[in-house]
Amino acid sequence: MKTVEPSRGERRSDAAQAERAGGYFASVTLRLPSLEPEAVLVTTPVGMRGFWQSGPHWIAHAGAAAEIDSREGGSGLPRSHVNAWVRKRAERLFAEPWVLDLDGESRRPRLHGGFAFDPRPCADREPGFWEAFPGARFVLPAYEVEADGRGAWLTVTRRFAADIPGDQAIDRLRRRATRTREQLVELERRGAVPGPVPQATAFEELVDRERWRRGVDRILAGIRAGQVRKTALARPLDITFAEPPDSAGVLCALRTANPLAHLYLMQFARDRFFVGAAPELIGSLRGRRFRTMAVGGSTPRGADPASDTWLGRQLLDSRKNREEHLIVVEDIVERLRELGVDAGEIPDPALLRLPRIQHLRTDLEAETPSGTHVLSLVEALHPTAAVCGHPRPEALRLLRAGEPLGRGWYAGPVGWFDDRGDGEFAPALRCGVARGPLLRLYAGAGIVKGSWAPAEWGETQVKLQTMLAALGVARVP
Repeated sequence: MKTVEPSRGERRSDAAQAERAGGYFASVTLRLPSLEPEAVLVTTPVGMRGFWQSGPHWIAHAGAAAEIDSREGGSGLPRSHVNAWVRKRAERLFAEPWVLDLDGESRRPRLHGGFAFDPRPCADREPGFWEAFPGARFVLPAYEVEADGRGAWLTVTRRFAADIPGDQAIDRLRRRATRTREQLVELERRGAVPGPVPQATAFEELVDRERWRRGVDRILAGIRAGQVRKTALARPLDITFAEPPDSAGVLCALRTANPLAHLYLMQFARDRFFVGAAPELIGSLRGRRFRTMAVGGSTPRGADPASDTWLGRQLLDSRKNREEHLIVVEDIVERLRELGVDAGEIPDPALLRLPRIQHLRTDLEAETPSGTHVLSLVEALHPTAAVCGHPRPEALRLLRAGEPLGRGWYAGPVGWFDDRGDGEFAPALRCGVARGPLLRLYAGAGIVKGSWAPAEWGETQVKLQTMLAALGVARVP
């Protein structure tokens, strides 16, 4: 990003320089008192808004000062090159003239969004279901609130015409930011929360047990033939509500029940949103330090501490689950090595305990070469063996032939990145995509040697409960 940080008296010359570039961005940042993201989300029930949370750090955003949409690339853009195209567009966007408020903290918004799981289009049984979620879409927010253990900050950003002086632009944004801060403080004081999720009125299994069994058998045949070691098979479920659900209500319920997950929301219109609580990261890059996570193998939580401990020990000792997990770890390590990133000594897997399920988990950290961009790491790692399979090309081929519906953004990378190339992305798991009153949920299971279709179906049932519980659905009839 080209930063314009002169003295206050020089802002007019900055705007004159921006005129030659066709305009400029301006940003103002104000510190906020401590607040919860619900106060931010209820202020924008319609239009664009989004959310990201990883641990105590969260970002809520609304509106769009700019967008990157892969459909702008036209039919000549190879879908397999979407990641590189997004990065080039982002570099051009961040290189535009930018006027900052010198009296503020000069924070800038990030680009928030995601990518489809599969670079190749796949026909959906309902055309247009994923129409708001193309191969890639990212938003530079008009409003962004970031909070962590150190405090909270509001950043307001807008693109201005070249003939508007920089001082005037900053004054306008400061007034707007002050009004927004006052509104947020009042909402926090009143304890504002989104409305409840409406009642579910209908359910539809888009893949029944028999079709699931055939899909598992097809993958097991590929494993026996030596084509693949693992393939992750997805199962969708449609839920219809009495009225379109509010994305903020769904997100807040997910957040309450899944505090350890990586939570995400991308809403591009009132009834077009994608929300979920992923248990794992594709990767997080801060400077040169990269962190990722391998998750594979699972078992339910126990009804009491003793049974929970026993189930966890069984998972750690399971040859089938250890093999599934090892495939994921080896795939990540190899792909990082191809980028010149050494993950070092690989630790033994530990247990990742979530409210309804526990997984095998291995955390990996590495120092990246100078200038590495998080999108380059995402491109190398996605789709991981956890959400696709191994080897990747053969696993993708089996998925394309065996899954009846397009995955859209399910299991694709979602997150954010900034002008330095830092960022954080998770695979879009434990999720739902909305179209009006219809919400489509997804869950998947890794199929390896020794997998049994009924057991894998049961695993998807457990994973679907993450979203079903947030929606107030005790079980699917």
